[in-house]
Amino acid sequence: MMVEDEAAFLCAVDARLPNADCFGCDGCARRCSGNLRITRTEFEAIRDYLDGGGWLPVIRRPNDMVAPCEFQEPGGTRCIIYPVRPLICRLFGLVEWLPCPHGRVRAQVADGPEIAAAYAGFERHSYREWLRVTPA
Repeated sequence: MMVEDEAAFLCAVDARLPNADCFGCDGCARRCSGNLRITRTEFEAIRDYLDGGGWLPVIRRPNDMVAPCEFQEPGGTRCIIYPVRPLICRLFGLVEWLPCPHGRVRAQVADGPEIAAAYAGFERHSYREWLRVTPA
């Protein structure tokens, strides 16, 4: 699919997602893992938010069972790209397979599986992979 279609899809989904009653407890961030596959549109938003792309995400350490999310603040669990987080992150607490870990967010998106299937149809790579193939 074309990048324009991807951007339009992401905008349309984001516009209709309910605002979760989240109070920033960090519960979701503890469940985030690295090597997140994102679309070009999401990559560009993150790169711009991080001021041009000079930042490189954390790399998995040899003893990690699962790589931590590369967008967690150093030494903490807060998301450093929260305002421009990818769709999969925006769905936390809103779809049954990504529930709020404390049960405080109950808003559900009924067509979550359809959204996820359409999202999977777009080209997605890790942030580092996009950096290698995308001109600044």
